[in-house]
Amino acid sequence: MNIKRYKKEGLLIVIILLISGALLLTNRIVFSQPAKQVEISVNGDVIRTLDLNQDADILIEGYGDGTNRIVIKDGKVHVSEATCPDKLCIHQGWVKNTGENLVCLPNRVMARVIGE
Repeated sequence: MNIKRYKKEGLLIVIILLISGALLLTNRIVFSQPAKQVEISVNGDVIRTLDLNQDADILIEGYGDGTNRIVIKDGKVHVSEATCPDKLCIHQGWVKNTGENLVCLPNRVMARVIGE
């Protein structure tokens, strides 16, 4: 009786490992696209799309009276200033890979790195 139980547990572990491997491979394929642009949205509406190969420093007017300063430099993007109270968006650091996001919830601003 115990041998059947161990076989079932072993099979379950193998299935979990196979699914994990498939998800990891899919993740690498989807996010391996070279990053080309950053898409900036406020309250869910895309307001600007900028090229990551061109350095920029822009001020985005967010929800209400909130603002975020977004800097693009050397193919990376980050939030350098924000009027939100917690400043979590600033502490997210630099992002450069396709699929990565910078989010400021109080100002409802999101910068999403996209591929082609």
